[in-house]
Amino acid sequence: MMMRCLTLLLLLAVPLSLTGCLGSKKKKESAFPAAELEEGFKERWVTKRVGELLQAGTAPDGLQARRIALQEFKERYEYVRGLER
Repeated sequence: MMMRCLTLLLLLAVPLSLTGCLGSKKKKESAFPAAELEEGFKERWVTKRVGELLQAGTAPDGLQARRIALQEFKERYEYVRGLER
């Protein structure tokens, strides 16, 4: 009886232990990693600048502050042309 339990436990444990390696999905790599990096930089820069504009009272609301920040980003970082939305 004890041998059957151990055998059954072993038979169940082996496939379960392998699913971590075999069943895991690899993260899909981007075809354009530089574009993703630039987009992330743009979003962080704009978010920071919106906060600065709001804190300084330059823009009355977040929407106007975002427009100003996006315009400043385009003027300051001319090389990032493929990221305009």
